[in-house]
Amino acid sequence: MKKSLFFIIVILSAVIFASTTVIVHYHRFDGNYEGWNLWIWPVEPIFQEGRAYNFTEKDDFGLKAVITLPMNSTKVGIIIRLREWEEKDVAKDRFINIKDNEEEVWILQNVEEIYTSKPDTSPRVFFAKLVDFSTIEVYTTDAIDLNTYLDKIVVGIDEQTVSISSLEKVDPTDITRTNYFRIKLSQPLKEEDLSRDIFLQIDGFKKSRVYAVEVLDELYYDGPLGTFYTPQYTEFYVWTPVSKSVKLLLYQTSEQDQPAFVVDMQRNEKGVWYTRLDKDLDGWFYRYRYESYGKIREGVDPYAKALSLQGKFGAIVDMRKADPEDWQQDSYVKLDSYVDAIIYEIHIADMTGSWTSNVKNKSSYLGLIEEGTIGPNGVTTGLEHIKELGVTHVHILPIYDFYTGDEVKRDFENQYNWGYDPYHYMVPEGCYSSDPSNPKTRIYEVKKMVQTFHKNGIGVIMDVVFPHTYGVGEFSVFDQAVPYYYYRLGKMGQYLNESSCGNTTNSERLMMRRYILDTVVHWAKEYHVDGFRFDQMGLIDRKTMAMVEKTLRQINPSVIIYGEPWGGWGVQPRFGKSQLLDLRIAVFNDGIRDGIRGSVFDPKAKGFVMGSVGKEIKIKRGVVGSINYDNKLIADFAYSPEQTINYVACHDNHTLWDKNVLAAKSDRREWSEEELKSAQKLAAAILLTSQGVPFFHAGQDFCRTKQFNENSYNAPISINALDYERKAQFIDVFEYHKGLIKLRKSHPAFRLRTADDIRKHITFLESPKKVVAFLINEHVNNDPWEGILVIFNGDIVEHELILPDGEWNVVVDKERAGVDLLYKLSGTIEIPPISAMVMYRE
Repeated sequence: MKKSLFFIIVILSAVIFASTTVIVHYHRFDGNYEGWNLWIWPVEPIFQEGRAYNFTEKDDFGLKAVITLPMNSTKVGIIIRLREWEEKDVAKDRFINIKDNEEEVWILQNVEEIYTSKPDTSPRVFFAKLVDFSTIEVYTTDAIDLNTYLDKIVVGIDEQTVSISSLEKVDPTDITRTNYFRIKLSQPLKEEDLSRDIFLQIDGFKKSRVYAVEVLDELYYDGPLGTFYTPQYTEFYVWTPVSKSVKLLLYQTSEQDQPAFVVDMQRNEKGVWYTRLDKDLDGWFYRYRYESYGKIREGVDPYAKALSLQGKFGAIVDMRKADPEDWQQDSYVKLDSYVDAIIYEIHIADMTGSWTSNVKNKSSYLGLIEEGTIGPNGVTTGLEHIKELGVTHVHILPIYDFYTGDEVKRDFENQYNWGYDPYHYMVPEGCYSSDPSNPKTRIYEVKKMVQTFHKNGIGVIMDVVFPHTYGVGEFSVFDQAVPYYYYRLGKMGQYLNESSCGNTTNSERLMMRRYILDTVVHWAKEYHVDGFRFDQMGLIDRKTMAMVEKTLRQINPSVIIYGEPWGGWGVQPRFGKSQLLDLRIAVFNDGIRDGIRGSVFDPKAKGFVMGSVGKEIKIKRGVVGSINYDNKLIADFAYSPEQTINYVACHDNHTLWDKNVLAAKSDRREWSEEELKSAQKLAAAILLTSQGVPFFHAGQDFCRTKQFNENSYNAPISINALDYERKAQFIDVFEYHKGLIKLRKSHPAFRLRTADDIRKHITFLESPKKVVAFLINEHVNNDPWEGILVIFNGDIVEHELILPDGEWNVVVDKERAGVDLLYKLSGTIEIPPISAMVMYRE
C-alpha cells in the first residue's frame, strides 16, 4: 500500500511540476517590432489549443520571449503574428521540436526556416520573381542605389551568367535608392529556363533564388489535365512548368508506404508533364513527385477526381462504375428565373445527426435521402422535412474534400466542421460517406443524393470555396505542383491574407482561373449539380466570375449562381456603381438581413421584427429586390431582382431565434415566447413576399437554436444538429413557413423578373412608423389576383391602417398563412403587433 501511494505521489508530482521552456528570438530587418507577438500551441505528446504570448525582452538580435508551458511537450506549433491576426510573418504553421523540456530558436522576418543557432542578419533578398521572360522583380531588406548597382548584380541560370540591360524602380515615388526594383534582362529567357536554377547575387546581400510567378501565365495550357482512364490504358497529365523532373508514383493499395511503380514522366509543351500506362489501373492510387527550386516535393494531383482515405492519394477509377442506376436519365431542375427559387441552406450532418431524426444512416449522404422518416410527435425529418416544407433548392455546405473531415471515426461530436478548409476540390468529402476508404463509394453516394433530390423536384446548390485553401506549402496541392503561383503574394513573397484564412488564391492567374472553371464544370457535368454558392466571392476577380456564369449557363441554362459580395469587386455601397452590372449572379443582401434582425455584430441590437426604430427603409429596399426604385431612399445595389439573395440567417452568426432571444434579454421589457415566435413568423413573411430570391437557414422554420453559439463551425453535432423535438414544439411556426412558401410558389406577383415591372407595379402605402405596407397591382406577371396588399407591423403594439377601396380577402395573418381565404376585410383595420397580413382582391 505504501509503495503504491509512493508511486502515485511521484506521478502526480511529475504532472504538477512538469514544464517546458521555449526561448524565441525574433529579428525584423525593417526594425518595426510594434504589435508583433507569438501564438504557440502544444502539439506532442498532447495537442492543446494555442494562446498568445508577448515578447518581453530586447537583445542585439531583436526581440526575445521566454515561454514556460505548464506541461512536458516534445513539439509545439508557432506563429508570429501582428496584433490579433492582422498579418502572419510566415503564412504556414511552423513547429519546434523540443528535447529535455527546453529549446531555444531564432527566427528571421519572412524566412520560413527556424534556426537553432543565431543566424546571419546581414542584408538579403526577401523575394525575387520572374514577372515575364525578361523581367525579375526584387524586394530586398536594404535599399540600393539603382544608378550605381547595375554592375553589382549577377543573374545566373545553372551557373551560367545572364546579361542585364537595366534596373528600374517599381514604386514611382521612390528615389534612386530603393529596396523594390526590377531587373531587365538583355535577352528574354526560354521556357525551359523556368525549370532550371535561377539565382540572383547582389553585392552585400546573401545569394537568393528567383521564382517563376506571373511569367507562368505565358505558359497557359488549355489541353487535358488529370487522369484519363480506359480499361486498356490510363493517361496522366499535370501542369508544373517549374519542375526539372516529375515522377508518377503508383500504389496498388492505399495502405502501401512505398510505391509499387515509379514512372518518369515526359515534359511536353507549356510545362505539362505526361505519361501513359497500358494497363487496367481501375482501383489503383497515385501521387506525383516534383523536383523544383532545389527541393523534392510530393503531392496529390490537383485534378484528382477520386481519393483514398484522408486524401493521401489520388485514385484512378472508372467513373461510370460509380453511377447510380438510371444516372444518365437524371437531369437538372428547371429554373426559369432565380426569383422562382426558394433556397434552404443545409449541412449534411446537421440534417440527420440528432437522435430525433430517426434516420438510420445519420450524418451522411445516404441518411439525407432516407425516405419516410418521422420524428417526435410524428413530424417529418430529414428529406421528408425538406419535401414537406416545399422549398425548391437545397444549398449544401461544402461537400468537396476538406482537410478537417474525420473520415476514419466519423465522430461528429468530437470532430465536426462546416468544411470551409478546402483540400481537394474535385472529389466529395469522405466523412459523410458510408465507406470513405472506397473511392467509388463517396462518388456514388453524392450522385445518388443529387438524383433523389431531383426525383423530388428539388435542385442542389453546392457551396464552393475558391478564395483560400486549408494551407500552403505541403498542405496545398497547388503549392506542391507550382510553388507560389496559385496564390496572391505580397512584395516580400508572403501569402496575402485577404480571406482571413491565412492565404488568398489568385484568380487572376490564368491557370487558377482555369482551375475554378474546370472544377465547377466537373461538378455540373459529373454530379449534375444545379448551382453554386461562392464563398468570399468578392475575392474572385470579376472576369473569372463572368466566365463561370457564361460557361455554366451553356451546360445548364437553369443554373443558379450566387455568393458573398464582401471585399474585392463585390457590391458597392448604396448609390455606388455595382460591379454586378447585368451579370446573372446574385449576392447575399445584408441590408434586408440587418433590417429584419438588427446587426449581426451586436447581439443586443433589435431589428424590425422586434420593434426597432428606423428600419422601415431597409425593409422597403428589400421588398423591391434592392433595385433602384425611386432614385432616393429606396435604392440599392441590384440591377435586377435576380441579383439579391434575401436572407435573415445562415450558418454564420447566431440563428435568428438565438439572436432575438439575446436581444430580448437586453431589452427593457419582458418578451414572451409567443412574441418571439411572432417575430420568427414576421421575418419569414418579409422574405417570402419580397422581390428577389428567398433564402432560409435550415431549422429557421421551427426556431432553431445553437445554444447561442454564433460560430459553430467546429462545435459538436449536439450543438449543430437539427432537433426535431423542437419542430414538434414549434409546429405552428413551421406550418406558417410552409403556408408562406405555398403562397409564393402559387403567385408570380411575388416573383417579378425585372426592375421595370417592380417600379411599375409595386406601390408603398402611407403607414405608421414601424409599419410597412405595399400594393402589387394589375395581375402583374400573369398573377390570378388583380391586386395583392402586404402589411408588416414590426411594432409591439397594434396599428390602424386604412385599406384601399374594396373588399379584401385575407390569406395571411398573425397566426395563419397560405392561399386559402381566412376572412374578408375593408375600410379601417387593426394590424396586430409583430405580424404580417397578406390579402387580395380579384
